[in-house]
Amino acid sequence: MVISAFKLVGGISLQVFHPFKKYRPLLPEKRFSALCLSESLSTLGNMAQGIALAAYVFTLSQSIFIFGLFLIIRFAPQFLLFSIAGNIVDNYSRRFTLTIINLLLALLTCTMAFNSDSTTIILVITLLIGIIELPYHPALSSSIPALVKKDQLGLANGLIGIVTSIARVIGSAIAAFGLLNDTIIGLLMFNAITFFIAGVITWTKLPTANLDSDASHADDAEGKSTHKENGWMMSVAYLKEHNVLKNLIFGSFLIWGCLSITDVLLVPLLNSTIQDGEKYYGVYRFIAALGMLIGNYFAVPWRERYVSSKITKFGYVVPLVILSFSSIGIAFSPFILGPILYLFLWIAMFLPSNLLNVELQSTPNNMRGKVISIADALDGILFILLTGLLPYLAHFIGVKKLLIAASLPFAMISLILAYSFIRSLYIYKKNKGLGVT
Repeated sequence: MVISAFKLVGGISLQVFHPFKKYRPLLPEKRFSALCLSESLSTLGNMAQGIALAAYVFTLSQSIFIFGLFLIIRFAPQFLLFSIAGNIVDNYSRRFTLTIINLLLALLTCTMAFNSDSTTIILVITLLIGIIELPYHPALSSSIPALVKKDQLGLANGLIGIVTSIARVIGSAIAAFGLLNDTIIGLLMFNAITFFIAGVITWTKLPTANLDSDASHADDAEGKSTHKENGWMMSVAYLKEHNVLKNLIFGSFLIWGCLSITDVLLVPLLNSTIQDGEKYYGVYRFIAALGMLIGNYFAVPWRERYVSSKITKFGYVVPLVILSFSSIGIAFSPFILGPILYLFLWIAMFLPSNLLNVELQSTPNNMRGKVISIADALDGILFILLTGLLPYLAHFIGVKKLLIAASLPFAMISLILAYSFIRSLYIYKKNKGLGVT
């Protein structure tokens, strides 16, 4: 059973030698290429800004409480206001939504650059950015089926994951340089330019109508009528009826919760290990960006292996095992084993992303924004709770001990799920050998 599980995980490596050949069918899709470019620029700016501000806020305040508050107000709107995001994405042009968000981000980032010495202003603008960004991911993800055919969604998500991961690598390198050289104002101005260019691209290249490439205008009009009557009830009912999607959302919920532990405690852990250790956060985020790139590189074959083996719902099990035990390892050795484990952690984070993305994008167009918003909100619940709780606990428990203690429940859950995964894999292989489908 264990050998079969490792074969499933290791089988994706067979595609390493032909990495981009499978993406050729997407090359004629010019509007999708434009979306990839726009998202890469927006991601580059977001990555550089998020990393730089996280460490910079801690340096200004020297307070884990303020740092935790920064993370909360950055992500809390996603959980609290998700219904607004879903309505915007399904009721208004996704092209307009993406464009306006990028242009507003450019404006707010400029404002932050000219007030970079005030922690209060940074926190207020961060909250505004969190609110403005609410519809961004649902609008982006919902737009992809309008640009490619349904059977190309896996490839499209894989390709956009790779190009945005490259942007994250560049953005994290820029952030690391800015932090180590104390050039926060120049960094923010650079990010504002990337947001502005991304907004121009989405405005000029994306379609105005919210139509899927495989759907007829008549079908879409019918869907909009149904949406107006009972959109949210229909979205919740859809989630209840699709067990694979429910399992993938639950897996993503656990992974984001586990990630939050390292995310909120890494900066104070580095600071407590060596003097001014938080300045190395940019280096760690550069490592994280490399992990995202590797994870997205394997996301397409990862999905194909699980779908072909009909165990799609277990796609998050192995990544959760890696995440939870990597977090524990980082606590013991933040500067020696830490970088390697941090790389593994972020690879695992993005390996199963394509499984959930394709399932979400396969939902009906008229409710897709709402379903994705619900999934995003559920991801954020545990993340936000732990991000808010852990800084308070850090006043009573050492950061190292707290990181270990908070990671242990996820490690135990991951082992239980791993047992169920191996058992289901064994049953599948056994039935397949007997000719049972």
